[in-house]
Amino acid sequence: MSAWADQIRHLQVTMLDFNNPHGWAVVESRFELRLGAPFRPQDVQVALYCDGEEVAVGNADQQGRWAVRVEGLRRPAEDLVFEAHARLSLKRARSERRPAYQLQAGVLAPVEAAATPRPARPADLALVMPEMKRLKPGNFWMGRSSHSHRVRFSRPLSVAATPVTQGLYEAVTGHNPSRFKGPKRPVEQVSFWEALEFCNALSALEGESPAYRLYEEEGRRCVEWLRSSTGYRLPTEAEWEFCAKAGREALYAGLAQLSDLGWYHDNAQGQTHPVGEKEPNEWGLYDLCGNVWEWCFDVWDEEAFNDRLGEVQVDPVVLKGPNPARRVRRGGCWLAFAPSCVVTHRFSGPAVQQTDDTGLRVVRTV
Repeated sequence: MSAWADQIRHLQVTMLDFNNPHGWAVVESRFELRLGAPFRPQDVQVALYCDGEEVAVGNADQQGRWAVRVEGLRRPAEDLVFEAHARLSLKRARSERRPAYQLQAGVLAPVEAAATPRPARPADLALVMPEMKRLKPGNFWMGRSSHSHRVRFSRPLSVAATPVTQGLYEAVTGHNPSRFKGPKRPVEQVSFWEALEFCNALSALEGESPAYRLYEEEGRRCVEWLRSSTGYRLPTEAEWEFCAKAGREALYAGLAQLSDLGWYHDNAQGQTHPVGEKEPNEWGLYDLCGNVWEWCFDVWDEEAFNDRLGEVQVDPVVLKGPNPARRVRRGGCWLAFAPSCVVTHRFSGPAVQQTDDTGLRVVRTV
């Protein structure tokens, strides 16, 4: 939610008229939105405070401006502190930005405020954070057989070398939902929505702006991907396959033999295993095949690739489909047979589902 306020910049308070004998002033606030902000200036509610007391509330115009006449200002003008609150309120979520100004020599000057404290970073977070591999923008063939199509990525990507472990998940959230316990095992029994919440929480602890705006609409959970964010997030389905293939067209993630690189039905002995114990692919990424399915951000659409033939897809992601309550999962798991662990195999699950075969891997746009 704090990311919403981060879309508002240059919020200022200016006094238009105070030199009058009647004890009132016209005070104006103004702000700008960052490019690509997911709302309009008119959606922002502005409140004016004078010495800590709310004196007026209204909505900005299309230019991000709002002026109000403040009555009853009988104290010396130099003693008054005006504060503007820019608010975004959707359902139960709310975010604010609050600069304060004081009249000094006839001019409203900013009042220095104490910095908003960031969430405390767990002391052991660095010990459980995975290595992040930076990948350059590139092209690859996505899918297989008649559905194969060309995809291009326009920005570099930073990808976790392993799935999120139980140690990392517990350090960020304070709990561990997994069935097969072990700090170095992949976290599982995490729903798609819990995966998004984890990404936002990790971003906050690492000082990054959250990648997702989570809200409710008509009783349904909704998410908006804030693409300008460099915070932690789930990969798109295209990004996941790009990472898994690592520039090669092998059946599995970089190697021909699944047993060399993944835990699956034939060798997992009915459970997950600590991450990073098998061979990595060419880009140093582990456990992309087997161990746990990994959530992707895309809405599940079995026919998603049908309209992609004949032209290069740039940064593709499926945001709508016939099954909006289902999300893509990739990579196979500890109980899957080999065909389900092929890098081009597509699978899905209900977004609310928590199962002992599904976890996540984080990425960042850089």
